[in-house]
Amino acid sequence: MPMNSLSKLKLLIIVVSITAGGSLYAQILGDFIGNWNGVENLHSPIASYLNKSISIEISEGGDREGFLIYTSTSDFIYDNTLSWAYHYIGLNKLTNELIFLRRWITPIGTVGFEEIIYNFVHLDDDTFIAEYHTPDSETHHEIIVSRTTLTVDETIPSKVSLNKNYPNPFNPSTTIVVVLKNTTQGSLIIYNIKGEAVKTLHQGILPAGKVHYIWEGRNDFGDKLSGGTYIYRLLTDDYSKSYKMVLLK
Repeated sequence: MPMNSLSKLKLLIIVVSITAGGSLYAQILGDFIGNWNGVENLHSPIASYLNKSISIEISEGGDREGFLIYTSTSDFIYDNTLSWAYHYIGLNKLTNELIFLRRWITPIGTVGFEEIIYNFVHLDDDTFIAEYHTPDSETHHEIIVSRTTLTVDETIPSKVSLNKNYPNPFNPSTTIVVVLKNTTQGSLIIYNIKGEAVKTLHQGILPAGKVHYIWEGRNDFGDKLSGGTYIYRLLTDDYSKSYKMVLLK
């Protein structure tokens, strides 16, 4: 048999062996984009609960190649106090694993990632069941969720856009542009790399239209901040977005 034909045959065998087990292995990471709702079960030395409501929203974003970003109501996979920092989700198709990169504060005070790896128990287009357990089996977490589809009766979020600041890097000041279709309540806050809020640029009613906010590298007390990486985050009832910026000294 010619080498080209042999290579094609090997490729065909690999594809058949991967897909023969069902749709589980036909998924790609992009298939998980959307809103998922259901329940979670946890058994651990610290806390245990059954059928606790859980919501996971998965979307494009961030700067980590091969990963999507997510938010969740589950404290086990998402730290809401670090919601300004991207939490990432990935898919290892070779090992049939779902990977959550949960943010946490490291012992040296910086923001790091905690990798939590789940095995799929069930997966189709609109439902998945995944479970995680520690090597000693003392902690077991199970996620059972289905995709949520908007209906005509549900409220569609108003158009909101947070633009990247300019210039970036900057010294002494930079401009952040917020664009809203409708007036809404929200905040625009700057954090240091430890996740501490250092400057509130806006808190309260955000007007419709394009608004420019200027930051001069100072905290809420008017003190000049040291050079380094900072994160600015826009938060409304139905929108959350963050970007990094670098203050030069």
